Amino acid sequence: MSGYGAASALVDGPSGRRLGLETATALTPTGLVERPVFFTGFPARPEVFAAGLLAVADVAATTYADFGQAKRIANLDPVVTASGDRLRFESFSGCNSVHARLDLLPDGLGEGEVGFGTTNVDINQPLRTALARMGGTALLHLTVGPDEVRASTPDDHHVQRKVALPDRWVRGLAEVPYVSAAMTVRAELTGAAIARLARDLPRAGSPGPTVHVVPAAGGLRVLPRALPGSIELPGATRLRGMDRVLRFATSLNLHADPHGATAWVFELPGARLTLVLTAHPFRGFSGEGGLLLRLVDRDSETSGRALLADLGWDPVVDPDRLATASALTDDEVASGLTWLAASGRLGHDLAEAAWFHRELPVDAEQVIRRNPRLRHAQELAATHGVRPAGPGEWLVRGTGTEHTVRGASGTAPTCTCPWADSHASGRGPCKHVLAVLLTADS
Repeated sequence: MSGYGAASALVDGPSGRRLGLETATALTPTGLVERPVFFTGFPARPEVFAAGLLAVADVAATTYADFGQAKRIANLDPVVTASGDRLRFESFSGCNSVHARLDLLPDGLGEGEVGFGTTNVDINQPLRTALARMGGTALLHLTVGPDEVRASTPDDHHVQRKVALPDRWVRGLAEVPYVSAAMTVRAELTGAAIARLARDLPRAGSPGPTVHVVPAAGGLRVLPRALPGSIELPGATRLRGMDRVLRFATSLNLHADPHGATAWVFELPGARLTLVLTAHPFRGFSGEGGLLLRLVDRDSETSGRALLADLGWDPVVDPDRLATASALTDDEVASGLTWLAASGRLGHDLAEAAWFHRELPVDAEQVIRRNPRLRHAQELAATHGVRPAGPGEWLVRGTGTEHTVRGASGTAPTCTCPWADSHASGRGPCKHVLAVLLTADS
């Protein structure tokens, strides 16, 4: 319960059940607020909300691979974003290879008013047990935050920030939107087809076997080997995070990117659960690296910073409104939004194909400063570790050797280092390529 004034709890009362979710210090439109109230009211479908929140908490408490790392960062509290008309709860698995987000949508909130901001929310074990017993006939009063609000400003340096997101979560929350934005819909399921998929997927093992799913009449077929048009799903038990909400799911959309990451979007009454899986269970989102090219693009950064004042806290970011307000071109707005996502300030909603504002309750510049690959590239560039070797070719200092980076005009640079040879496909550029880009842009 570190960082919270009290524990979240679900209690019985004379007028029904009351669920109080405790918040930590948050970033809001008015600055830093300690233990803010983001919502108080009656969810329209309390049993759906309880199942969805448990699904997010289940992912946060589960590890599918990388057990040593998971022990160090397990049982982290979900992040909640209030966007004025909806609440979004997010978490990562202990191994960082699964991202879960529950969107409690306007028609699922019932009576109540939603605030604005982002923070952690306490989901403790006694609360999980109580939520698991939630019935469909229960009347639930939900409060996200305590009864009192104490505000402070960003200039007040005496405020103790109580949120302690690990680097892997910070980088993952920046990487997932970038990965999601590159996805396309590959299959749509409704009704009984969702239950059949769940029945056919493996349940044993962690992270489970690799299977392949292929669109077929009436849903998705689960196969042990690839067929033309099939989608690979390594570590198939990572998708079991869906189990809590299966009985409520009215539709399921499967999205995939060119590098093997997948997203599974479950539509629920008044809510939506999205599970995003890395291309491999032993690869966490924090190491994907697709955002790095944006973080070294000075023009993208300039456009992104110019958009900050006009970004607002709307539930869906409107690029046309931003272009008008900022006087930037459509291309500059698109580039700037991608940089903002890469720096952790935006999430991406696959169902609405749109960005949403999510200010992490940490120093946003951490996303840039503490990215290991980018930090090492900056050190190489600053210590003259890059030197030209001919047209479109550079030599970059390595460990006891030099690596060659090549890139003709208009093409992505390539590197001869072992990391690029083994990992570069779908995981962004190596530090040597980034160092060349930083040097060329200086």
